[in-house]
Amino acid sequence: MDRNRIIQEINPAATRMTGWKTGQKVPYCLFCQHREVVHGEERCLLMGKNAPSYFESEMPTLHGENIPVSFSTTYLPTEDETIEHTVLMLRDISQKKQEEEMRMAKLLARQTIEAQEAERKRLAQELHDGIGQSLYSISMALGLLRQTVPESDAQLFTIASSTLADTMKEVKQLSVALRPPALDILGLKAALVSLIRQVEQHFSLKITICYNLPSSLRIPSSIELHIYRIVQEALSNAAKHAKSPVVFISLCSLSDHSGFHIIIRDKGKGFDPIHVHRHSTGLGLKHLAERTELLEGSMHIDSAPGCGTVLRFVIPFASMEETGSEKN
Repeated sequence: MDRNRIIQEINPAATRMTGWKTGQKVPYCLFCQHREVVHGEERCLLMGKNAPSYFESEMPTLHGENIPVSFSTTYLPTEDETIEHTVLMLRDISQKKQEEEMRMAKLLARQTIEAQEAERKRLAQELHDGIGQSLYSISMALGLLRQTVPESDAQLFTIASSTLADTMKEVKQLSVALRPPALDILGLKAALVSLIRQVEQHFSLKITICYNLPSSLRIPSSIELHIYRIVQEALSNAAKHAKSPVVFISLCSLSDHSGFHIIIRDKGKGFDPIHVHRHSTGLGLKHLAERTELLEGSMHIDSAPGCGTVLRFVIPFASMEETGSEKN
């Protein structure tokens, strides 16, 4: 193009990308359209003084759209070294932008989940060390006071003690739900067994688990927490929405030893996955998908109204190790 940005020559690839033709004026990119310029300054960044040899922006096309492109330039000086023509090279970076957006979305999801887990851990500790200990002290004081009151008031102390015991139990359950101590102390299998007992007691649900991961497998603690939350969320969905009397859980290695799968199957009322994906305002399935994606895994839902639900998660060993290394 010349100094007036009139196209002198253009190759077929650039024409297909932009729709431009010889003799037309190259439009300003979105950056140059909106940047502030002083009097006498060239609006086109590439035509001004100290022009960058490379930068990225979005370029309007004759097709009526803006495409993300990278610009690089070469100048063709005349014999007196004045610049008369500029060779403008464009590269479509749409895929690069999409990959970057996906990477940033994944990073944001990871940071959000990590922040949530850190806050859960803090709250669990405060419930246990703060409120839990205070309630225990009240319980001890109530027991001492009981010895000093007449029998006519004994029933009041019995009611108060029972209410306090229920409150202490609820606080403990909240603390465990926020951050299961068994996971840090005993590992994933024991934590899942403890979780199953809690869900069975709370929802009158029969849950069977088959845990066949190799004993030699060393799962980073951060990854164990993701797996625990996946099972926890899936069980919560089954208990609250599926109306199933039984749930089956399986954690087994894949036949090619490239990873392992988590299968959670219920015999509840089922649902239409497509309809739920489009219309549901709940975050349960969304959270399951986010955690699975953070582990570089895949999630598949097999369900239909009246036919129960099967959730299948595949977690690769290699990416699990990489994710754990990043976290650690």
